[in-house]
Order: sequence, then C-alpha cells, then structure tokens
Amino acid sequence: MAERPGLKRRRRALLSVTDKTDLEHVAAVLDSYDYEFLASGGTAAYLREHGHEVRDVGDLTGFPEIFGGRVKTLHPLVFGGILGPTEEDFAAVAELDLAPIDVVVCNRYAFGETVAARADEAACVEKIDIGGPSLLRAAAKNFPRVCVLCDPEDYDEFVFECRAHDGLPGPEFRRRMAVRAFALVTEYDTQISDWFGGEEPVSVIPLRYGENPHQEAELYAPGADPEDPLVGMGLRQLNGKQLSYNNLVDVVAGLKLAADLGGTSCAVLKHTNPCGAATAGNAREALDLALRCDPESAFGGIFVFTGEVDAASAEILAGRFCEVVLAPAYADDARERLCRKKNLRVLTYDAAAFADATRGQSRSFGQVTLWQEEDAGFPELDDWRHAAGPEPDAALKAELAFAWKVCKHVKSNAIVLTAGGATLGIGAGQMSRVDSARIAVRKAGDQELDIAGSVCASDAFFPFPDSVERLHEAGVAAIIAPAGSIRDDEVVAAANRLGVTLMHTSRRHFRH
Repeated sequence: MAERPGLKRRRRALLSVTDKTDLEHVAAVLDSYDYEFLASGGTAAYLREHGHEVRDVGDLTGFPEIFGGRVKTLHPLVFGGILGPTEEDFAAVAELDLAPIDVVVCNRYAFGETVAARADEAACVEKIDIGGPSLLRAAAKNFPRVCVLCDPEDYDEFVFECRAHDGLPGPEFRRRMAVRAFALVTEYDTQISDWFGGEEPVSVIPLRYGENPHQEAELYAPGADPEDPLVGMGLRQLNGKQLSYNNLVDVVAGLKLAADLGGTSCAVLKHTNPCGAATAGNAREALDLALRCDPESAFGGIFVFTGEVDAASAEILAGRFCEVVLAPAYADDARERLCRKKNLRVLTYDAAAFADATRGQSRSFGQVTLWQEEDAGFPELDDWRHAAGPEPDAALKAELAFAWKVCKHVKSNAIVLTAGGATLGIGAGQMSRVDSARIAVRKAGDQELDIAGSVCASDAFFPFPDSVERLHEAGVAAIIAPAGSIRDDEVVAAANRLGVTLMHTSRRHFRH
C-alpha cells in the first residue's frame, strides 16, 4: 500500500449494504490499497464469497449480533471509529482500542419498496433501518476525514478518486458524497413519517435522461413500486421502452386534456401542445377527426383516448409512428396489435388516481420551486357573457365550450379553431396573438379543412381588433375569449361590425 504522509496504520473500511450491486467493484479497489474490511451478516458473507478477508463487526466490538441482526453496528468502537476527527484524537484515547474507520459503504433497507408492495404493517416496520442511516449520518458528518458511499451509482467515480488520491478520495468528492448521504437519509425518513401518517411514501425513480441526453432526471412519485414504477400516478405500462422525461411531461399534459374533454374523445399531443382533438361517437371516429387537424405534427406524438381503444383504432395507430398510446382499456385484439410494435409505449390509466397524484403544478429551478394550484374546471362557462354579434344557440355554445376546453391546454398565446367537436387549426406559443391566429388558419388550410362557420377560442383577451378581423376573413363565425383588454370596446365594435359572435368569459386559461 502506498503510504499517505503521516499515516502509519492500515486503513479500514466498514461495509454494510442491503443492495450489493457492484459491491465487488468497490471491494477490489479497497483491497488493492490493503484496506481492512469490517462487515457483518450478509455483507460479510458476500465479501468472503468473493475472496476477501473480512473481520466481523462482532469480533471488533466483542458483542454479538442480537435480536435477529437488529443490533450489530450500534457500538462505540464502530461509531467512535467513524466520528473521531483526527489521528491525534485517536492517539489520545488509545487505551480504549479505538481505531479510525476511513470509508463507510452503506445503504438502507428497502422500506419504500416494501410499502409499495402492499406488505403488512409488521413487514413494513421490520424494514425501518436504524443502523444504516446512523452510519451514513456519522460518516457524512465527518467527511473531512471519512468517505461515505450510499449509492452504487457513485462506485465508478469512487474507484477513480481512489486511484487519483492514493487510496482515499479527495475532499471535494467526500463532501459531495456526504451531501448524497444526507439526502438519502432525509428521503428515507420522509418515506417512514409519511407512512406512519397514512400517506403514500414518495419514491425516486431514475429516468434515462432529461429533456436532453446530457441532463440527468428522476421521477418522484407517491407509492411507486420498482416493479411497476408508474402505479403511484394511476398508470400501468403494457408495452414498450421506459418512458422518458419528455414522454412523462407529455403524458401528464395529455391526460389532463382528456379529463377536460370527457365523452368519447381522442387527443393528440406533441411537446405538450395539442395538435388535434375531437369528441365523437366512438374511438375510431374521434381518432380520425383528431388526426385530420394536423397529421404532420402528430408524427411521433402522444395519443390519449378517454374510452376503450378498439381494433380499428389500433390498426391506424400501428401504421403510424407514435411515442405513447394511453387509454383506460383496450380490446384484446387492439392490445395485441399495438404490442406487436416492440418500442411503442402502450399504457392504461385510472383517471381518478391520476388526478389525485398530479393535482397542482410546480416548477423547480435549482433550489427554488414555484407551486400553483391546479387550473381546474370551467366555472366561467356558467356566467359567460354575449358581447357582440348574433346571439348563439345551444349548438353554437356547445361548440364554443369544446374549443375553450382544448384551448386551455395549448401554450400561450393560444388560438384554437374547431367545428363539429373537432379541431381544425391550432396556433400555439407565439409572442403575439395575431401570429397564433395566422398559424391556426394556415394549419387548417394546409389540410384543406373548411373554416367557414367555424368557432375560435383564445386563451386570453384580444389586445387589438386585428386578430378578430383576420379570423373573420378566414370564415370564423364565433369567438370565445376572456374580457379585460383596455381595448375591449374596439374589439367588441369590430365583432359587431363584422357580424362575428363574441362571447366574453370572466376567467382566462393562460399556459406559460
């Protein structure tokens, strides 16, 4: 072993892990630097099976494991070896046979996974780890001298650091590992306290990557089961690759839109924006109408159904490139047809469970998190006001309400054109509302869809009459939009002059 300056002893590592993934990788590098191994129970047996000499913790402490292994590392000779600050401090207590421990490799019992598996109370309580989190906290607290490892994901970097720093990782790495350990213990304690309080524990599920491949990402979900990680969101995956970060964002957006549409509906989304939506008599008709709006943008999209997917719909979907298909149920032949596509992600969902798990909205920016309550319901449709143009009848009001519900889910500035319970053109995410109106009209024209007599929904007020004038030129007969512009009078006057029905609402649905 290469000696550290001033170090005249053999280094020691304490290993006590439930998850033994890649443990041999760490053990091999520690062995190469002549560490003495301290371990107990299953970890000691594992290390011996892989050819390593191990000293049992019980031999160190002179105290055997008791109560079925519940008490084994909780001893001053263990925690003193971890918490002692310096070599000089250890020299001062040499008569106690207390020696330093330099590396602690430890993780905790699988409490969250046991709860998610719906185990009984006794089994869950048995998975409340005492020794593991205590070891992690002690080692993390003393990071200036001790390196703690709590996650196999860090093992490769640990090996690199050992080789770069003569057998013990450098101070920057030790500090980062301390942060990881405290975070793990905090998450673990939260799972336990939530369970005792009757709440579902929140599990952290690693994703392949974030919005881009160079970004790490995780899913935090209540009641997540490693064998079925989406169960806490009311989702069940039947086929296909793991859902990515972007897929999950689109899934949430699609299911929220489907919940607002109700009936027998189909919604197609791309990058969280609807590129087609329709309500019809059956799934096949709804799919046909939704695709008619913008089939080009639907390439690689998310398809969400509010009812069972039948064989005819499945055949259409199987002939296209889709990222995800979601429905509460599938006919047997529909499911079989879709699952023939190896990579197609096919999911079922429980609408009520999904709504409970995803109520409210938050965004995180480093250490800052913004939260807002859910933009739920459409109470403004109970008191909307006829502002201009011909008085709408019941059928026109129903069409305007459909357009309004779709528009709520389109990024602002949002313009949605519909007819017959189906979208014709959608303009999204523009800096000016008139540009969104132009895009919606152009999109409908690209598909040779007739806008004459159609309706329009705008997610916020019209700041100028120009959008109303442009929509009228294209054939739009009725518009729904919030009131509130300082030029409302000019917009109303333009609608009256053009003969366009204008309904004003008291609430907007702006999506930033």
